[in-house]
Amino acid sequence: MAFNIDTFTSKLKSGGALGSLFECELTAAKGQDSSTTMADFKFLCKEAVLPASTIEAGTVTYMGRALQIPGNRAAQQLNTTIYNDEDMTIRNTIENWMEMLNSHRSNSRNTGMAGFRSYTGSLKVKQLSKEDVGAVKTYDFLDCWPSSCAEVPLSWETNEIQTFAVTWEYNYWKSDESGTGA
Repeated sequence: MAFNIDTFTSKLKSGGALGSLFECELTAAKGQDSSTTMADFKFLCKEAVLPASTIEAGTVTYMGRALQIPGNRAAQQLNTTIYNDEDMTIRNTIENWMEMLNSHRSNSRNTGMAGFRSYTGSLKVKQLSKEDVGAVKTYDFLDCWPSSCAEVPLSWETNEIQTFAVTWEYNYWKSDESGTGA
């Protein structure tokens, strides 16, 4: 088969998806006063890395031969990078959420977070269209909570806006476009 650039480019519908066209929406754990902060998250979340999807192999041995069968699906971590505003409202919300999950001082969960749904939230990552028709794919990460809020380096040698990474744990994700909406 001869090389033909037109054949290749015809397969990239609308020129392909751009990594810069996305937005994230975060719904924090119940009991947190975070309505304004979570609206800001949509604009200040500068990066999201969609996690890999992995089904672990299970091994069954039959007459000395190892057979590989599909096992359990492993939930990977979701990683985001967030611009830090001067009031540090999003960082404060994440740190407060983590403090409510497990206090530095008392090594215990906040009494107001007794039920499972009280300490988890949800995070949506939307891939947006270049043609301004909205989201072409949406991932819903359910029962999520922040497991890591990274450092913020301070230095006299930079004038860049601060960023920090947050690692999210979740129970599962769904996407209507992938047929996993139920």
